[in-house]
Amino acid sequence: MEKEAQLNQSPQIQRFRKATLEDRSLLNHLMRQGKGYWGYPEEGLDGFMATFGISNDSYFEHSLGFIAESDKDIIGYYLFKTKESPPLLDHFFLDTRFIGQGYGRKLWDHCIEQAKRREWKEFIFWSDPHSLGFYEHMSAVKIEERQ
Repeated sequence: MEKEAQLNQSPQIQRFRKATLEDRSLLNHLMRQGKGYWGYPEEGLDGFMATFGISNDSYFEHSLGFIAESDKDIIGYYLFKTKESPPLLDHFFLDTRFIGQGYGRKLWDHCIEQAKRREWKEFIFWSDPHSLGFYEHMSAVKIEERQ
């Protein structure tokens, strides 16, 4: 008897599109979900979102970011604050369903490509301690710590 194997295939990134104000709710959802992935308590997530969530409509006036999409899923996103010097990578989040499958590398590569297109020599960002290994694997250099 012949059987057909069904492979559980991960979605492919089909496109990167610019993040806009209309995406704010989605981006905040992915941010909270991403932080929650590390087991932070709900009250900690509430405080994090109150501090770092995108609540101001003007946020997108001085930012640059992209959302990675497949045909059916949002894979992740990143946002730079472009008024900072050097620019600040303010957000970098994957849908937690896709952590550990190579999407972070693809999102990072797109992020680096966009920085190079703008001829930025460097940019800075703050990493959650749980994500530090990922960024070091991407060749980022740790320069300081904060609480």
